[in-house]
Amino acid sequence: MTTRRRAYLTAVGSAATVGLAGCLGGGESIQTSYDCDLTSREPVSSLPQPTLGPDDASVTVDLFEDFACPHCATFATGSLQQLKTEYLGGEDVRFRHFDFPIPVSETWSYAVANAARSVQESLTDAAFFEFSLAAYQNQADYTYDLLGDLADTVGAAPCSVMRDISSETYDQVVADNKETGVSRGVESTPQIFVNGTKVTVPRGGDRYTEISNAIDANL
Repeated sequence: MTTRRRAYLTAVGSAATVGLAGCLGGGESIQTSYDCDLTSREPVSSLPQPTLGPDDASVTVDLFEDFACPHCATFATGSLQQLKTEYLGGEDVRFRHFDFPIPVSETWSYAVANAARSVQESLTDAAFFEFSLAAYQNQADYTYDLLGDLADTVGAAPCSVMRDISSETYDQVVADNKETGVSRGVESTPQIFVNGTKVTVPRGGDRYTEISNAIDANL
């Protein structure tokens, strides 16, 4: 685990309560059946935010997520898919992913984030989102072999992804995303912003409805 990662665990790990359907906090040794050369890779210091939708969209939906957060999995496999179906395909709305490891799991919050960013850098943003969805769908069964299999499914090289997990290649990218979230008041995941305004879901409320209403109000 990198020094910067340790610093972030300390800096943001103080929250202790869970609001409505949100996750709050609780070096990789890779064990895999893949025959991979895990020679350390140089860190990547920056990557664009993975984005679906046109760059000049009038509405931007920012998604702050932790890949080990069960509430993020519920959102990503449910409400988010509904929102994409409703709003993607036109010219008005785009969705951007931000990593925000609470971390719910000190292993998988970072390992899956590194794997997803490896897919993004080697392929496309669309592949990133495809991999992310598959990861959330299999969240209860995370293993390094599973991440390699999912990478292969979306067209990425499993051993390249394993190497990036082992090297913690994108920890700086993830840390910078988290810093952005902290500066915007993110305390739990998933946290959604529409055109920079935090979407608040009241107790007993429906996240899809609140986000959809916020999008519609900006169209």
